[in-house]
Amino acid sequence: MRLSIEDRDPILAQLTPEQRLFLNEQMIRGRRTAFANALAAQKGHHIPDDASPEDIEALLTEWVYTGYYDTGQVSPELRCECGRPLRYQHHVEHKSSGEVKKFGIEHLKEHLGIDAAAVAAIKKGFDAIDFELDDILTKVVNGWQPDPELLQIDDIPKDIQLQLEQGLPLLDRQIQRLRQKRNANRAAGIPLYFEKRPQPEEIPNDLFHWVEIQEKPTSNSPLPDHFLLPNRLKDPVLKYLANGVRSAMVICELLMKDHGAPDTRFITGKPHLFVPVCKFIESQDGIRIAIQGTDDRLYSY
Repeated sequence: MRLSIEDRDPILAQLTPEQRLFLNEQMIRGRRTAFANALAAQKGHHIPDDASPEDIEALLTEWVYTGYYDTGQVSPELRCECGRPLRYQHHVEHKSSGEVKKFGIEHLKEHLGIDAAAVAAIKKGFDAIDFELDDILTKVVNGWQPDPELLQIDDIPKDIQLQLEQGLPLLDRQIQRLRQKRNANRAAGIPLYFEKRPQPEEIPNDLFHWVEIQEKPTSNSPLPDHFLLPNRLKDPVLKYLANGVRSAMVICELLMKDHGAPDTRFITGKPHLFVPVCKFIESQDGIRIAIQGTDDRLYSY
């Protein structure tokens, strides 16, 4: 359900300051992601769905989204670059020059000089973020409560856990993720978290399960050359990790953009470079897989 500003403001006023701060931070993070995704896609980068805004912004050389102000009403104290009074003022910063621009969303194209397709993608992303806020607020009004059965798993995603701790309703897509996890646990024979569970067998993390890879070496054979990362790319990978880039897919995109790495891709858009990059990262001491998905791997120290 889409709320008008007049409907949305009274519901926000009912929330605690902590809940409003949480939602504001989530809105900024969501808009950062939508903005960075649109500009990265414009340059031909293939971005996984779960990439963080920090990782996506590492691919950009120009503008990044930094936040917005909301005065609660159109105010002469808050203006677009063109001088028009605003209620919502969006802020971006140029990565190399440090220049900051502040504008209303309708004048995005004029002030940043980006093409119409990217502007449309950014607006669509911002609209999706607003729609999710309205979904939460509508559920607040309706007294939404979580399904207890969906919470009887011990691997609730961090974003969902934080939202529940704030006493805020979940988005439909978050509820669907919990259902998928519950069903996957059931299919695997994993009992509910409060039951005593048997010790599972050790299952190795296998990089070669993606359908694009047709050749799988035996456990005793050396890796073929096309699964090995060229030596000249190893130091850049380590530097990206040290600088906080967590996504293997984003690291691949950076290697192709900045270091002349081979840019061949599978039909899905995944770079051929992906498996060698993951293999190299996982051979380093002190680095672990934080999130393993079908399209990407995120790492942490």
